[in-house]
Amino acid sequence: MSAALLLLVVLAAPRNACEVLTRADLAAVQGEAFAGTKHSSRGITSQCFYQLPSFANSVSLDLTREGRELWLENFDPEHPERKKHPPQPVKGIGDEAFWVGGHMTGSLYVRKGDSVIRVSVGGKGSEEEKIAKSKTLAQKVLKRM
Repeated sequence: MSAALLLLVVLAAPRNACEVLTRADLAAVQGEAFAGTKHSSRGITSQCFYQLPSFANSVSLDLTREGRELWLENFDPEHPERKKHPPQPVKGIGDEAFWVGGHMTGSLYVRKGDSVIRVSVGGKGSEEEKIAKSKTLAQKVLKRM
């Protein structure tokens, strides 16, 4: 394999989602640093579960490279399911961003180019607080991608 082709393969591979947030990032948002991480990947998506000492405060992060098709499946405004339960637009991050769910099980989805980030923050708080925390973490991720 040529060096140029190898470089292309490395650049196209999903980045390890457990390498983009630091203990300090999570402590600043959740009030405690993570105690451990659990990485998994499937296809073009890398997922990390950042386990915090207070398990309910844990954070889940997905990174999907070349996720344009995934984005269209989930956020196409013409999709019948989106008409029944429209995602809430979130301004000021990425090319597009939406909050899906509520304060208990919500996730922030952010598209930047062909990459998609999903952040789900555990713990107490209103939906607005969860959106703000998720947005803060997503901004950290975008800077490191």
